[in-house]
Amino acid sequence: MINLFSRLAPVAALCLPLLALAQPGRPDPADPTASAPALRYQSAFADYKPWQDLKPGDWRAVNDTVRDAAARGSGHAVHSMPSAPPASASAPASKASDPAMRAREGHHKDGGKQ
Repeated sequence: MINLFSRLAPVAALCLPLLALAQPGRPDPADPTASAPALRYQSAFADYKPWQDLKPGDWRAVNDTVRDAAARGSGHAVHSMPSAPPASASAPASKASDPAMRAREGHHKDGGKQ
């Protein structure tokens, strides 16, 4: 029984689309006089808004906002800001204080791919 079902199931699945085409009342696609549904056109630019220049703001306030967000550790600015030790910290010299090591800190380890 299972063997018969496993052989007939693919045949039945392949015949289902043919049943959809054999429905009565559907117009024949090969008939040139058959009516077709009206075409509808919607432009891709229907909701386009033209560019408007932004008024320049206070660049110092914008810089402060980005610096504060980076200090909190939020946003994308954290990844692009160089890591520097705090000015008040007096840490012993280590590999991290080596200029060559600090220059590589911001680089990705997989060759720069993100």
